[in-house]
Amino acid sequence: MNQIDIQIWWQNLKLKFPEKKQENLNNAFDLIKEKSTNLNLNGNISKNHLRFLIEVLNNLQADDEVITAALLFHLVRNGEDLSNETRSAFSDKVLFILDEITKVTQFEWMNDAEALRNNGEALRRLLFAMIKDVRLVLILLADQLVILRAAVQFPETEQKRLAQLSQTLHAPLANRLGIWQVKWEIEDLAFRYLKPDEYKEIAKLLSERRSDREEFISHSIKQLESKLDEMGVKAEIAGRPKHIFSIYKKMQKKNLTFDGLFDIRAIRVLVDNLSDCYAVLGIVHSLWKHIPKEFDDYIAMPKGNNYQSLHTVVIGKGGKTMEVQIRTYQMHEHAELGVAAHWRYKDGSKQDVSFDNKVNWMRQLLSSDDKDNDDLLAQFESETEEERIYVFTPSGDVIDLSAGSTVVDFAYQVHTEVGHRTRGAKVNGNIVPLTTTLETGDRVEILTSKIAKPSRDWLSEQAGYLKSARAKAKVRHWFRANDYDQNVIVGKETLDKELKKFALEEVDLSRFLKKYNLHEVDTLYARVATGDISVNQLLRLAEEQLRPKETEYFKISKPVQTSQNSSSPFLIEGLMNVMATKANCCNPVLGDVIGGFITRTRGVSVHRADCENYTRMISEEPERIIPVSWKEDTNISFPVNIKITAHDRKSFIKDLSSVLANLKANIDALSAKPDTTHGINNIELTVRVHNFEHLNQILSRISTIEYLISVRRVA
Repeated sequence: MNQIDIQIWWQNLKLKFPEKKQENLNNAFDLIKEKSTNLNLNGNISKNHLRFLIEVLNNLQADDEVITAALLFHLVRNGEDLSNETRSAFSDKVLFILDEITKVTQFEWMNDAEALRNNGEALRRLLFAMIKDVRLVLILLADQLVILRAAVQFPETEQKRLAQLSQTLHAPLANRLGIWQVKWEIEDLAFRYLKPDEYKEIAKLLSERRSDREEFISHSIKQLESKLDEMGVKAEIAGRPKHIFSIYKKMQKKNLTFDGLFDIRAIRVLVDNLSDCYAVLGIVHSLWKHIPKEFDDYIAMPKGNNYQSLHTVVIGKGGKTMEVQIRTYQMHEHAELGVAAHWRYKDGSKQDVSFDNKVNWMRQLLSSDDKDNDDLLAQFESETEEERIYVFTPSGDVIDLSAGSTVVDFAYQVHTEVGHRTRGAKVNGNIVPLTTTLETGDRVEILTSKIAKPSRDWLSEQAGYLKSARAKAKVRHWFRANDYDQNVIVGKETLDKELKKFALEEVDLSRFLKKYNLHEVDTLYARVATGDISVNQLLRLAEEQLRPKETEYFKISKPVQTSQNSSSPFLIEGLMNVMATKANCCNPVLGDVIGGFITRTRGVSVHRADCENYTRMISEEPERIIPVSWKEDTNISFPVNIKITAHDRKSFIKDLSSVLANLKANIDALSAKPDTTHGINNIELTVRVHNFEHLNQILSRISTIEYLISVRRVA
């Protein structure tokens, strides 16, 4: 654009604001004209970047203060220092937005997804700044969108860096703040750079069938318009664009082909008021047969970002499915603009509840007692998940949770103290286990005790009590704040028990201390008890430490399969059609570290690497060692012997059977030997497992059964 074009563009933009609000804008624009010729544009900033940035903000209905701050930000980030005299020409609110967006974007961590994941301080500062004035996020999102649009000309490595950062930070923020207009485009562009082949394939399918789809949509709109006119309902109807990344996600989530999607064809109906939404819904269902399981009422139960609309899928002409979205004009504006819509009508005369709800989740994140940055990142990812459920309290209040949440997650979402005092739960009037996963529409009642005492089992991922990162952080904080000495005792018992379970007792704990930069083993135990250090992580480290060191005999290179038709789960290096059998002395399962030993009569015997027999044999005859590994596509089960000691209660065997059934672990053998003198029961069990992770899950879940004393894997 030449100077005349820029001046015309600016005058047209400025006219959208009242004259009394144009002073800041004029001052900033004059400064841009004065300084822009001497700017050294930084990094990915093109000469047209500022114009595109302002146009995106204008489409988001950004107010004069945001537009002004964006103009000044363009100068500052490209090396221009604003003197105190220059700054004095602008309002305090403009300067606050400018200073905060400048500080946030200066963090190196804010420019790389991996760096952001490894250092949550940048995210913490961004959230603090947004709580003070959430408008700065409009500049952050608009700026990233403009850069992504231009990235088509960037090197592939730079495209991927920008796309990964956008998927980690910008798209989730836009979604949680309800700014879908930006969210959709950022997601599609990021997807284009990260998975170009998949992007092109879906784009091609959309393009090939566009004429048929548009003809179908046009015919459906005419049908609905005619019926609405007949019924005296005023509405605006239009086809709804489909977004490539959302199509890809739905295909992946539901394991569908492109043709199997219900909502490739879609229309949107906008009406004046709430009652008309439901009137239109009735008319739509009278015109076409609807699919009940695809109906969602987000008006009665808004999404976590306060999105409201009716969604239904109907079967139209030729048996083709079509999605119909119905909402008011106001709902549509909030859906497209999110928090940005708050300032369009902001006059200070009344509280905007929708806006408060959109911003409140940030306050909750930062008000957490747990100040760990890793926890903050996990909570941010949990809070910005797109899949949400909506459940009711006994009094009818709606609680917003991420999909997969349990009744204990619900309790902590209601209030921290309710979570700490949870002892039971009812869902839809029925007593349920605390591991019960909730679904939209459930009515949940939490049964509490007088004393706050959460269970350490709630922190176990395998046990399945909690999904929410925020709830886990609250439980960890409770244990961290309530008795360090007890944490040391419990952590030691927990770790010793798990190491014994997997025959890893000989591990050198000093390796753990070095790994986590700790000085005392008691600190390690305490952090295990509070869940700050995962037992599973320690088990993996222990297994690596105790794995036999590679020698020239035991060096594993790329394996050669024994036989294409072999049902053996093993691969033996360098030998074809050799029989490989699993050693009965240690019964290795998929995922165990294994070694092979060439026998005199039975081919290759495969042992766990920590098997006593194997260790003895390879020390006596090292020339018989042969490298073996697991086939990647192994699809068989493995027998594993488990020894259990429990208090002698009739219900224990029943509970044990229930746990194994739920985990799809078939029982080969079970024998119980009661010790009536001591009131205990010694149970020997052989179950079929798929792999080491399956075994770990079984042992962990058995550990939660009431009356259990010990459980461990035996040879």
